[in-house]
Amino acid sequence: MASYQTFCKALPRAIAAELGDAMPPHHQALSYQVKLWFGNKDLHYECGVFTQRKVIELGLHFESDAMTNLQLLGAFKARSKAIARRLPTARIEAWDKGWTRVWESIALARFDDAYGAEVTKRLARYVQVLEPMLEDDLPADVRWSR
Repeated sequence: MASYQTFCKALPRAIAAELGDAMPPHHQALSYQVKLWFGNKDLHYECGVFTQRKVIELGLHFESDAMTNLQLLGAFKARSKAIARRLPTARIEAWDKGWTRVWESIALARFDDAYGAEVTKRLARYVQVLEPMLEDDLPADVRWSR
């Protein structure tokens, strides 16, 4: 059985493998949280393990300036039906500190191989579904560099 700390450290490479990429996306991995991004660190996928609340939160976070966050929130809300068809448990909302996100919460379970694979596949699905939308809806003045 792996710990959530081991899972978080391995997640960037596991996501790359799930996406069929040789190299993981840009990432920052802490013991309880992983951020992954492709063009701008402020617009990243996140997986956080919250043991006190017994949940894992994962999704796409917009943690840029307020205007960019609101523009992307509006763009993703406009795509909510398409998102719901492919990510039926995702929520699209404004959040803390003027940030916005497309995310879900899942019950924390024992970190065995099957559970780790399920979380990895779910986060990879967010990337597969949302990354093309993010790149299409990205405001022109937002820095983006692969």
